[in-house]
Amino acid sequence: MDAPFTDILVPLDGSSSAERALGPALDLAHRTGVPLRVLSRALPADKEELTEYVAGVADRFAGATDIETLVVDRDSIPDAIAEGIDLDTLVCMSSHGRGGLVRAMIGSVAEALLRTLFQPALVVGPHVPEGRSLDGRVVACIDGSAESERTIEPARRWAQMLDAPLWLVEVVDPDAAAELAKASDVFETAQVARVARRVGGVDGWDVLHGTDPARALADMAGSGPEPTAVLVMATHGRTGWDRVRLGSVTASTVHEAAAPVLVVPAGPQR
Repeated sequence: MDAPFTDILVPLDGSSSAERALGPALDLAHRTGVPLRVLSRALPADKEELTEYVAGVADRFAGATDIETLVVDRDSIPDAIAEGIDLDTLVCMSSHGRGGLVRAMIGSVAEALLRTLFQPALVVGPHVPEGRSLDGRVVACIDGSAESERTIEPARRWAQMLDAPLWLVEVVDPDAAAELAKASDVFETAQVARVARRVGGVDGWDVLHGTDPARALADMAGSGPEPTAVLVMATHGRTGWDRVRLGSVTASTVHEAAAPVLVVPAGPQR
C-alpha cells in the first residue's frame, strides 16, 4: 500500500523535546521509503548555529536513512514550516506544552501549526517513549458525531500502510451509559458496531468507560491487551482562524498518551 503522504517533515528547534518526533518519523521513512526532511527556523544571527545543528542530526542518523536539512529565516515557526511543505507532506512534530489551556497540553507552536494544515499531522506527546516504533493497531477514535468519523478514512489508510489492524474506539461516560442502558443493554456496542459495519474493513471495536475520555484513551494505548501504534483523532471544524481548533479531548490525549496521535483537521484532505 502506498503511503498517504509523499514526504515527512520534522520541525526541530534544537531541543531534545523536539527531537522526540524523530523516532516515529524515522520508522515511517524506513517502512515507506519516502524522503525525510528536518527543518529549523532561524533568525539571521542564529542561522549558522542551527545549520550546523540540523546537519549534525542528519549525520547522527545517516546509517538509518538519508535526511535532508532545511533552515528557513521566517518570522514564526509555523510560517517556516509552511514554506517547507505541500499538500501531501506529513508533518511529524513533538509537543511541549506551555501556558494556556490547550497550549499547556499540546504546545503553542504545535497548536498554531495545526491551525494552518489541511492534511493530518502526527503529534508526538511527552509520554511517547523515545525511539518508539509504530507497531500495533491503528485506532480511530469516534464519539458518535459526524466530525469524529473523519478519523476513519485516514486511519484505514494508515492501517493499510503499516499492515496493522484497524480498530474503532469510543469512550462513554458511565453515568450516561447507565441511563441509556435502561432502554437497551447493548446500546454502546451496537452503536460502534453499526459504524464498523457501515464503513467496512474494520478489524475490531471497543467501548471504553470513563468520565475523562483522554485518560481512558491513554490508558488503552499504554496498557491495553493489544499494542496501539497510532491514535487517530479529529479537530473541531470552524471557519477562518478557528478552522482547525483542537478540542480539549484531542489535546489532552496528545499530552497523556504513550502513542503518537494522528490529528485530522477539518479542512479538505487528500
